Amino acid sequence: MHTRRIVSMGLAAALCGAPALAQSPAPVITLGFKADVQADGVPTNIQPDATLSPPLQAMVRKRVAEWRYRMGTWQGKPVAATVSQQITAEAVPVNGGGFALRIKEVGFPRHYMHDVDPEKSKSAMPPPMYPPQLMRRAVQGVLVYAYDVDAAGRAVDIELVHPQHPDRDFKLLDAASRDAIAKWRLAPTEVGGEPVACRVLRPISFSVGDVQPKDPDLSAYRASHPELCPAGPKLATEVAGTLL
Repeated sequence: MHTRRIVSMGLAAALCGAPALAQSPAPVITLGFKADVQADGVPTNIQPDATLSPPLQAMVRKRVAEWRYRMGTWQGKPVAATVSQQITAEAVPVNGGGFALRIKEVGFPRHYMHDVDPEKSKSAMPPPMYPPQLMRRAVQGVLVYAYDVDAAGRAVDIELVHPQHPDRDFKLLDAASRDAIAKWRLAPTEVGGEPVACRVLRPISFSVGDVQPKDPDLSAYRASHPELCPAGPKLATEVAGTLL
């Protein structure tokens, strides 16, 4: 069987019931994975979500292995890191019958703290509560904070970096985020397995539905703040619109 054909029986069954797929929204699925990304941007030790069928896991491993990442730097050198992401893909018909998975986007799970792997992290970082009045109105957004970590593992000297001028809705998201940050217990940032003294830059994303808000461009802020910890890996390969 061709590796790009959909092999999930549940998804195939759902597609077979569609009388006019071309006139209906394409079915969408998400496929999560974790990977260790080397300093040169090459992903290794790719671990698809264990709930996926073995053929889908094989598809994710093969495709992600072809991708390349832009790595964060420390003292002028790129550093290896671990990334956890999810692929949002839609089922599309292919010539000769059957279906393929076309990638819509690759992003982070909701409330995901971009450079934290919950299974490997020594930190305790419960996500913020989504204000229900904003969730009902599908208000989405990304807030970015800078902070130091004190000897007790608490975030201190917290600064909202983005947005600089929050509106009323974002002030509610800010309050929810700060409530969560106050409960966090954080381990020192490590580079190459060794702790380093640096200021953390942390995005917190609030999203409703499958489409996630885009991260703000913080390159200028990073360039003017050399004390910041290394940024997490960013996918450099253009994958939107390609087949899995």
